[in-house]
Formats: sequence, C-alpha cells, structure tokens
Amino acid sequence: MKNVTFYKFDIEPKKNLRLDQIISSHLPEYSRSTIKNWINAEKILVNGKTCSPKDKISIKSEIEIEVHPNEEINIIPEDIALNILHEDDDFIIVNKNSGMVTHTAVGNYSGTLQNALLFKYPELRNVPRAGIIHRLDKQTSGLLIIARSLQSHNNLTQQIQNKSITKKYLAITSGILKNISVIDEKIGRHKINRKKMAVTFSGKESVSRLKILRRFDKASLIEVELVTGRTHQIRVHLSFTGHPVLGDKLYGFRKSIFSKNTELVKFLDSYNGHALHAMSLEFKHPSTKEVFFIKSSPPDEFLEIQSLIEKHSYADTN
Repeated sequence: MKNVTFYKFDIEPKKNLRLDQIISSHLPEYSRSTIKNWINAEKILVNGKTCSPKDKISIKSEIEIEVHPNEEINIIPEDIALNILHEDDDFIIVNKNSGMVTHTAVGNYSGTLQNALLFKYPELRNVPRAGIIHRLDKQTSGLLIIARSLQSHNNLTQQIQNKSITKKYLAITSGILKNISVIDEKIGRHKINRKKMAVTFSGKESVSRLKILRRFDKASLIEVELVTGRTHQIRVHLSFTGHPVLGDKLYGFRKSIFSKNTELVKFLDSYNGHALHAMSLEFKHPSTKEVFFIKSSPPDEFLEIQSLIEKHSYADTN
C-alpha cells in the first residue's frame, strides 16, 4: 500500500500492563489514545491476531503495526537550525545539539527535532516519525539517522532491529572507572520514579561495551558501544557501576566530587546537559548496500568539561 509502513517487534510478558501501555512504551511519540484507536481499527496484531487495548501479554509475543503517515500527531514545522552532516536520496545524518528533544510528544510540541525536520524537509511528512528511526535523550548530543523514504525507513528500521547498526558514544564519567569492558545488566522502568529506568531482574536484555580512553583524578573518558538500544541505557549502566555521566543528576551525578575544582563547579552550575555524545554510526547504505560510516566531534561544552578536568587533575592515569 502506498504511504503505509509496518512495524514489527517482539515484546516480553508484562502481566501487570495492558497492551496499549506496553506499545506506548515502545512508541512514546504516539499518544495512548492513538494506539488504542489503532488496536480498535485492527491495525495492531499480536501473534497475527486482533486484540483489545486491555489485553495482557502472558507470553513472548510478536507485535505488528500498520501506520499511515496522516495518522501521526500533528507536528507544526518550525524554522530551527540543524547541523546536517550528510544527506542523499535515502537518508540524512543530523548532529543533534544537547537540549533538543528528538520526538514531538505530550509536553514537547515545539522546538523538537521533528519540528525542525518538517520545516527543512516537508516531504518527511510522508515518512513515519518524520524519518527518525532512533532517538537520543534531550541532553545527549550527537548523530541521528533520518530516513527520507518509506523504503529506506523500513530498511534502516530492520537494521536497528537486527542490531546491525553500530552506535558508539563518548562519555565522561564521575570517578575513576575500573577495567570494565562489558556491562550486561537488564534494564526496565524504575518501580517508584516512572521517569527513570533502572537495572532490574525483570527488565530487557541490555548490553554496553566499554573502552576506557583516559583516567583522570576524579573522572574517566570512555567510549561506549551499544549492543542493545534501551531507553537511557548508557546512563543507567554507568550509574549502576557507581560512575554516572557528568551532569546527569537524574542518575546520581553529584558535582561535590569536584569541590576542589572551582572552575569546573562554576561551569557545571550553568551547564544543563550530560557529558554524553553519540559520536559515530556505521551501517549498510539502504540502496548501495555498501558500509556507511560517519563520525562527529563532541560539542564545545563537552570539550570544556574535559579541559577543566585535565587542567585540575593531579593524577592522569592513562
């Protein structure tokens, strides 16, 4: 069908959540009422069968969703500057600034990456999510892939589901990180604070690969490769080790660790971001099938934090 796309993904049993709640957690940019309408219109199938919004999932199930672009939330195009690093007929690579929300959703109807994309590329109205196939947290900077057609959208989405897109990040952590090369801890919704995720036995498989680039007196510069792509994954995993990302107050960062570094503390007082940057992407080009690789440098704020840590470090352990 023209201008129709299909999503397919597996979900684990969630006995305490209704089907519409589970799907909403996978597709946060769509309202719960939109998802209920899809279910009632039989556009969502569970294991090939129609379902009800209140159904519970008791076994691992395959979800299929049929999405028409004109059913997406009404996103108003806005003339917002974007840092475009690459574009061709199949996709665009955006280097997102820290502080910009990726998707338009409840509470974020303006100033998002979707608003900006629809202004610069009006044709993206015909692609689900304005072509955005993955997301970055508001305070995380870096590279995002934007599909320019339904064909490339389906191809790139499939690559994400197959874990064949390599995504690497730079992060500055609080404290000196030990020789940890892999964090393999399940992640799920926090039991009390619903805005947070947490390492939990009942969560989804979540794997991060770490490479320590430099150790400073009270911080570490690391590279992280995402094997899985869970919400807040890097932030949760690093917090779990006791070394949250600098600036990430939600997951336990405290600037008091740098109390003797007055320049850094002063900078952090006015800094509203995370020292986390999506620095590189590698995947197969949807048309040529050749390997496409792109890399970006971290923003000035990230480099300023690193510089101030280096300047005041007493023991830079490489």
